[in-house]
Amino acid sequence: MSQAKQLKVGVIGAGFIASTAHLPSILKLGDRAELTAIADNRPEALEHIKKYFPIPKTYTDPYEMLRENKFDVVHICTANNTHKEFAIAALRSGANVLCEKPLALTVKDAKEMFEEADRAGKKLIACQNNRMGPMQEVKKLIEDGVLGQVYYAEIENIRRRGVPAWGRFHVKEDNGGGPLCDVGVHYLDATLFAVGNPKLVSVSASTFTKIADRGDASVDTMGAMTGDTPYLPRKDYDYHDFSVEDFASGIARFDNGMQIMLKFSWALNLPRNDGYKIVGDKAGLVYDKSSGAQNPITLYGAEGKHLSDENLEIAIAKKGAMHDIGHEMLIHHFADVLQNGEECVIKREEMLNVVAVMEAFYLSGQLGREVTREELSDCR
Repeated sequence: MSQAKQLKVGVIGAGFIASTAHLPSILKLGDRAELTAIADNRPEALEHIKKYFPIPKTYTDPYEMLRENKFDVVHICTANNTHKEFAIAALRSGANVLCEKPLALTVKDAKEMFEEADRAGKKLIACQNNRMGPMQEVKKLIEDGVLGQVYYAEIENIRRRGVPAWGRFHVKEDNGGGPLCDVGVHYLDATLFAVGNPKLVSVSASTFTKIADRGDASVDTMGAMTGDTPYLPRKDYDYHDFSVEDFASGIARFDNGMQIMLKFSWALNLPRNDGYKIVGDKAGLVYDKSSGAQNPITLYGAEGKHLSDENLEIAIAKKGAMHDIGHEMLIHHFADVLQNGEECVIKREEMLNVVAVMEAFYLSGQLGREVTREELSDCR
């Protein structure tokens, strides 16, 4: 590889996603990147994270960090409602930006962020990391015609009890929404990426809060996050503050006639389920992430008059192969884009399409009816 300029990297947000995904992946870039500084308005978070990661400078004011340093890349790892504010500040400081999902909560905000990127002559991408790895292989299968014409998909992540019991995921004014914002955005992006990014037409959806705002509901199936670990110990969860949905369900329609059914929960009285179903007129594909199978991707089709099931051996999707490979692959890819001129696999129109589905989903749930693309914030 040619000698490319070392990337000077800053991070805004010292919480869960920074400590578990971004910081380890940045460090794995080795000499290609210099992890220079991190900012968080919680001094205790900075003290905690310094025990695990070699970060020379810490700041409780992100704007001070941006003023005092000249970054090539800034990672935005903060609450959803701050993504736009911090991304624009980083772009104006002269940095390229990798922003945690969702990029924004409305299409209008996302477009304003891209306008700032254009003015600055910098790149802005959302951390839509679930499209990396196995879903890249699924995309190739679809492009090769293995499924035929794709016309329907189901995506779901059902946690029977799995409310994140750390941070502010459960507070609407900080996070904007619940499991659809937190998890569903990943599955939505990966599916749209795999099927060629058809454009949104409409969404009919519902959001529910039935369990997680009760004191007798168990929470946090994600494992203990206290003690001597890189995770910041949870301190601020209170079910009385729960103000987002604990279950979201709906159907999105697209301009090629395709439909996608979405189901995402943090708390639901059904068995755990996790994965993708993508259906074409030649075959269907099921990527069952919750099965524990060594090869979790199966094709369902027919050979003549006989039905056939075929397990695919995709090494990167094998059980045990998912050591946060999505973030790692995406952060390395973004470095290749900036240092080597590689074409970015995350396109602006794809990011805007994902935000449009999410905005329409929540608006449909709020209004209790189907919402069309023309009703969204950038069209009003």
